[in-house]
Amino acid sequence: MSSFLVGLGRLVVLLSVAGRAAVGAPAPSSLSPDLAIEPRQYWPDPTKDPIPTEEECLLQSFSSPNWGIYDPALITVNGSSDGSIGDIRFLTMNTATGVVANCTAKNIELDPKVKGGDTELWHNCSIPNLFFQFDLTAFDLRLKGTWTCGTNKQVTFAANGTWEQPLIQGCLDDWEAPRGQEILCIMGNSQVWGGLSSPINIVPQLPLLPYTPQEPPWRCVDRSVDPQWQISDLLYQHHSSEIGSKIVEKRYHLSFDLVNLSNNEKVACNVAVDQLKAVANWDGSFPWFDCIDTVKDPDSGNITSTSVMLDTIHGLLGVRQSWSCTDGIEGVESNNFTGTAYLSTDLKCGQVLELDMHDTEGDATGITSNYNCTLNKATVNLAGYSPEPPANMPHTSYSKSCTMGSVMNTASLSLREYEIAETTSGHGKTNKVGTFTLFNPGSGDTYRLYRMPVQDDGAWHECDKTAGTDSEPFPWQLVGCRYLLDRAKHQASFQIQWYCDDRDPSHAILFNATASTESLPTEICDGAKSSCRLSLNGTAEVAMPVSSLTWTSTSRPMDRGPILPWI
Repeated sequence: MSSFLVGLGRLVVLLSVAGRAAVGAPAPSSLSPDLAIEPRQYWPDPTKDPIPTEEECLLQSFSSPNWGIYDPALITVNGSSDGSIGDIRFLTMNTATGVVANCTAKNIELDPKVKGGDTELWHNCSIPNLFFQFDLTAFDLRLKGTWTCGTNKQVTFAANGTWEQPLIQGCLDDWEAPRGQEILCIMGNSQVWGGLSSPINIVPQLPLLPYTPQEPPWRCVDRSVDPQWQISDLLYQHHSSEIGSKIVEKRYHLSFDLVNLSNNEKVACNVAVDQLKAVANWDGSFPWFDCIDTVKDPDSGNITSTSVMLDTIHGLLGVRQSWSCTDGIEGVESNNFTGTAYLSTDLKCGQVLELDMHDTEGDATGITSNYNCTLNKATVNLAGYSPEPPANMPHTSYSKSCTMGSVMNTASLSLREYEIAETTSGHGKTNKVGTFTLFNPGSGDTYRLYRMPVQDDGAWHECDKTAGTDSEPFPWQLVGCRYLLDRAKHQASFQIQWYCDDRDPSHAILFNATASTESLPTEICDGAKSSCRLSLNGTAEVAMPVSSLTWTSTSRPMDRGPILPWI
């Protein structure tokens, strides 16, 4: 075998010639313009590989839309003398649908930017709604297409992507071909990853999970690049006290042993939190707390600080630590490190123990509730990021996708709480306040609007974002909220806006839904009609069909919500 360089216009590739007596000797092209493509490399056999189910198709389309590229080949005519006419051929399969296609274009201008070229010209593949381009100057292949999943025709996906700099595996030339000098170049299989333009405009990102080496390095400084920890003997103790219907105390104590597997040092972490004073931040993020009463291993002193975050709503435990090593090369490597790790877990909790509270005279004044929780395993390892987690991490759940659910499942909202009460100001003015709880099955969120000033006039009004108390703030998930209330006509409507960013944290999607009740159930009021609730006749909620659902890309990350590291 001999090798040499030949120019293809402005493209230089490595040519390999095997079994040829001379460079100029004619050789039949293995991909003649008159022959169909024959699978030459690995090709997923549609008759053997199962077609993705509708659910699998939807998940793949929202998460990682792409086309597999098989047996790609390029023919240029008179390429050594700057010719740019030729053929481009490949087989492809949409990994979401399992549908295969033959994409072939003959005697085309391979460089749409040259004189006579057309940058808007797209070539058809063998199935409808799939098109391709090849640019000889940039040397890239572009695909765009649309598809649906199974019987679900309500959502049409549209995506486009580029295969940049395909790998040339080898080329053959034929100097006596009918069209002139033909150079056939075989390219390696690959994939074209698509960015969605429909139903939503995002570039889906696969989870950026911490890397875990198969074999841990022997040096501390090397292990610290991809840090790991071991948690054991975790105990979560929850306590609350309630007088009447008001919670007067709510606190938890968290303790566990933590071993840093980079330097193998151990700390005992204890955190006590008054939840009425340290609730989640207004934007939904959870605060970090320093481990107090931390008992270090007396034989080690290389743990600088340890802090912890506990999000019981999403089942998330975070650990943040600073530490040092002693085996780095002095003057070359740093011995100081920081790292963060997240553990997604549902705590295993025991039964709630309720006890009556009594005053000094023995009269019942309230109830205390206590329960303890542990991990499902006594010891758990978790991998983390160093020095910091990725900049753009999602704020909505990846596994229970807010994005997919909002597009597919927001057919109605559920009204789970409704109460209209009258209040009297210090000046004797009577005002109405409303408490509403809405469940959004699309995003999976529950929004509670607590004692919000309302007007019962059948017109649209902005929700009062100052509504609520310290323990029940205005829901952070709601970007916008409007309501319409007409009790005389038994009507209530809501317009709500919310973010999702689990498929593309860099480009959050803003959803907007309008939902209305067809007819509210009869209200049940107290004697003075100062407080009215709905008569639900044993049902737990009222369905509010969504009459309008729209979404737009914000083209920026979310500015609210807890950090959910692809859980």
